Amino acid sequence: MIELVLVSALIPFALLLVWKFDGKTADLIAGSVLGLSLLLNGIAVYEFFSKGSDKVYHTSYVTTGNLGEVFGINVDVASVLMGLVSILIAFLMAVYASRFLDSGKGKFYALFGLLTGASMVFIYSLNLVQFAVALELMAIAMLFLVNFYGNARGKALKAFLVLNLGVLLILGAIAVLGSGQDLTKATYDGTAFLLLIFAAFMMSSQFPFYSWLPDSTASPVPASAYVHSASIVPLGAYMLFRVIQYMKPTDEYFWVLGGLTVALIILMMIYYPLQRDAKRLVAYSTIGQTGVAYITLAYALLGHVEGIQIALYQVVNHAVVKALAFASVGGLALAYGTTDLKLIKGMRKTVPWTSIAWFLSFLGLSGVLPLGLFFSKAFTIMSTRHAKGIASWLFPGVVLIDAAILLVVVLLWLRESFFGEGEAKTEPKLIVAVMVVLIIVGIVMPWVSLDVVMRIGFAG
Repeated sequence: MIELVLVSALIPFALLLVWKFDGKTADLIAGSVLGLSLLLNGIAVYEFFSKGSDKVYHTSYVTTGNLGEVFGINVDVASVLMGLVSILIAFLMAVYASRFLDSGKGKFYALFGLLTGASMVFIYSLNLVQFAVALELMAIAMLFLVNFYGNARGKALKAFLVLNLGVLLILGAIAVLGSGQDLTKATYDGTAFLLLIFAAFMMSSQFPFYSWLPDSTASPVPASAYVHSASIVPLGAYMLFRVIQYMKPTDEYFWVLGGLTVALIILMMIYYPLQRDAKRLVAYSTIGQTGVAYITLAYALLGHVEGIQIALYQVVNHAVVKALAFASVGGLALAYGTTDLKLIKGMRKTVPWTSIAWFLSFLGLSGVLPLGLFFSKAFTIMSTRHAKGIASWLFPGVVLIDAAILLVVVLLWLRESFFGEGEAKTEPKLIVAVMVVLIIVGIVMPWVSLDVVMRIGFAG
C-alpha cells in the first residue's frame, strides 16, 4: 500500500516529458498519466480502509542525522482523503484542459504535472523539509503557469515571491526545531509555530498576503481550478492542520491565528460586491472559504479535536465546489469570450449546463445545499460557539455573515446574468461531463468524508 501511494504521488512528474508535445498526443499522455495515478491511489485507499482505517502507515525513505526524516510517506485517514481528492481533481482538470486549451498543451501539462506531483508529495509528508521542497516546486510551476499566455509576468513573479517567502519561513522553523522538524518527533516550540502560521497564510493567501491569489487567475482556468481547490491554497491549511495535530501547541497564538483570519474574512466581505469578473469573484471566495478552515484550526488550539476534524472537512468539501466554480467560469469564457459578468446575459438559455454548474457552485460557496460546504460551515458555526471569550460569538458570527453576504452577491449576479434571452452556444461535451461529475461528487462528498474526518485525532 505504501508503495502504491508513493508511485501514485511520483507518476505526475512524468508529465515534464510532455513539454514538446501538443494537440491530441499531449491530451492522451496527460490523461493516461494522471488517470494511472488516480487508479493507483484509489487502489491504495481501498487497501487502507480494508485493513482498518484506525492505523497509521509510515515509511521513511531518506533520513539525516541532524534533521531526521527528510523524505517519507505517511498514510492515514487525513492523507488518503486529501490525496484522493487532490488527484481526482487534477485528473478532471486535465480532461477539462483537453477541450479548454487550443495550443501550448505540452507546456501546460508539463507544468501541471509538476504542480500535481509536488502537491501529492506534500500531502503524504510529515516533515517540514519535504513540505518546503514540495512548496518550492509548486512555486516554480506557478511562475510559469500564471504567465502562461505571456501577459502576466508581474503577477507570476508576485505569486512566486510570496510562495518562496513561505518556503523561507518553513526553513526558519526547521532551523529552530532541528530533528523536531520531523513532526512525528516534534514538541511544541512557540517561535517555530508562529513561523509556520505565517508560512501557511502565504500559501493560502490569507491576511496580509491575500493579493497574489486573485492576480494568479491569469493562469489557464484548469490550473487556477486546481491551485484554488486541491493544491497550494488548501495545502497551506492542511500543513497547519498537520502541525497542530502532531505538535499540539498551546493557545499562545490563538488570537494571532483566529484574529488575523477574522480580519481577512471581514475584508473579503467588502471585496465580494466589488467584483464583476467571475474569476476574481471566485478567487476572493477561495480566500474567504479557506479562512473558515483557519477559524476551526484556531479553535483546535484550545485543545478541541473537532477543530482539526472540521478544518479538513471544510477543505475537502470546498475543493470540489471550487473546482466546479472554476469549471463553470471556464465554460462561460469559452462561450462568451469573457468572464466579465456584466457582459454575460441569458446564460440559462445560451449555456444551460454551464449555467447549472455556475448556479450550484456559487450557491454552494455561500453554504447552500445540496453541496457540502453547507455541512462544514454549519459544523464550524456550531463548534466554535464553544470557543473562549468573545471568540464564542465572533467566530461563528463572521462565518455566518460572510456566507450571507456572498449569497446576496451571487443572487444579484444571478438576476443580472442568469436570466434573459440569447442564442444557444456550444458547450463541449467533455467539459459538460467534467462539470456533471463534479456536481455528483460535490453532493456525495460531505456524506462520505464526514465519517472519515471524525476518525482523526491528535497524534499520540
